[in-house]
Amino acid sequence: MKLKTKAAVIATLAVAAVTFLTGCSIERSPYEINNEENYTVSVKFDANGGTFTTNTSVIVDSYNVADIDKNDDGIAEIPLIAPDDENRGRDAFTATKNDYFLAGWYAERTETEDSAGNKTYTYANKWDFEKDTLDIDPSKEYSAEEPVITLYAAWVPLFEIEFYSLDSGEYMNSLIFDPTTQTDISVPAWNEETGTIEMYDFPARKGYTFNGAYYDKDAEKPVDGAYVTHPGIVDYETGTAKDHVTKLYVDWTEGEWYRIYTAEQFCENASVNGHYEILADLDFEGENWPTSFMYNNFNGEIRGNSHVMKNIEIVQTNNSKVNAGLFGNLTENASLSDITFENVSFTIKAGTRVVGTSYGLFAGTVSKDAALSGVVLKNSVLQIDSSCYFGVDDYSIGMICGMGDPSVITAEGLSCIAVGDAPETIKITVDGNTVTVEEVTE
Repeated sequence: MKLKTKAAVIATLAVAAVTFLTGCSIERSPYEINNEENYTVSVKFDANGGTFTTNTSVIVDSYNVADIDKNDDGIAEIPLIAPDDENRGRDAFTATKNDYFLAGWYAERTETEDSAGNKTYTYANKWDFEKDTLDIDPSKEYSAEEPVITLYAAWVPLFEIEFYSLDSGEYMNSLIFDPTTQTDISVPAWNEETGTIEMYDFPARKGYTFNGAYYDKDAEKPVDGAYVTHPGIVDYETGTAKDHVTKLYVDWTEGEWYRIYTAEQFCENASVNGHYEILADLDFEGENWPTSFMYNNFNGEIRGNSHVMKNIEIVQTNNSKVNAGLFGNLTENASLSDITFENVSFTIKAGTRVVGTSYGLFAGTVSKDAALSGVVLKNSVLQIDSSCYFGVDDYSIGMICGMGDPSVITAEGLSCIAVGDAPETIKITVDGNTVTVEEVTE
């Protein structure tokens, strides 16, 4: 077979087709040239609402029957080449249509129109470029400007998944994809290495964590397994699709949750508004306790599941921070449950003065409305550096908390000692939760 293709010929024919369609006249059309050179058998590719990469809607291939091998019956069998076949080289033409994918090229197109004037198409005889041939009888006469066959691009809407929030029914966003390259999407799953949830193609919701998904708004058909398969079906016989749009309803848990297995994960995901599910004992030796927890308002939640956080060392050196401890301030929104803090070392080393401050091993302040249950602080030490100045009464230091009710914490084996260059220069008195520091004078 000799296909009149490659650079000049196919490109010229494509341009000629556009010129012809736009009604412009030219002195000598490419069709006349083809007829003179015996390229009389033409095949038309109609983008059918789409556009080729040449910004044309039609391309035409022409053949010289004399150059094509014949079968035993004398019939020329032409294996057509798809417009985007890489064998065309630089003359390969990809057809596209916004929000649609190409189901294939079809030899028959049937048009229907509804009462509103909307047109739809169905197709038949999909061309298989690997197996099918265009059979030509060389004894007949052909003209290049009259295609022996027209192949129509069948466009099917891209598949779409619409996401809705289960609690409110509010539309969130959509995922649109080509079902010829993708049929499944991954369901969000926890990443044990990072402690975070991987949302994949699902939408995220600020301040919430994915809890599950459903196929119905009444939450009667849960999504099971690691993947969701789009229920849409492409009928390649007719070049159409059924149920190309589907809906998923996403269930949320309030708060941005993390599942924590290591101290490193805890520190990397530190947020004063975070919510933490502790799933293993955490050893902080070699890890820095989050500074944001130590000084700021903690509004989040820690579910300890009876695990231990141990070997935590923190040092207060910032005069501008008025609250400090494992937590600067546990607000009325904070919640901690079933967690033990063990071998905590908190050193107060706030420069030259301690004024207007509230310090404690566990927290600087604890709001009366903070939800604390099953929280234990054990075998820990509060250290006060001798370099600090306690010449005023405007400070509050507690073994457990500087301000708030220390009874919400179960304390075991706590101690308070003087450290620094001259620990003998300060006297520490502990009365229950209250810690008083005085300078020692001779």
